[in-house]
Amino acid sequence: MEKQKVIEAYRRGLITLQECGQILGADKSQLDELVTIEHVRRSVPTKPYVVADNL
Repeated sequence: MEKQKVIEAYRRGLITLQECGQILGADKSQLDELVTIEHVRRSVPTKPYVVADNL
C-alpha cells in the first residue's frame, strides 16, 4: 500500500494512528513527522505565485 494512501486513510478516520504505524512500519515519532510533512506538502500550491504592489 502506498504511504500517501495510508496517511489519507488515517486523516479520514478509517484507521487509527496505531494501525497507520503498523502498516507503514513506523513508530509514533516517525508517524507524527510523516503526517506533518504530508500535510505541509498538500498545503503548498503546486504553482505558487507572488503578488507585488509598488507604491
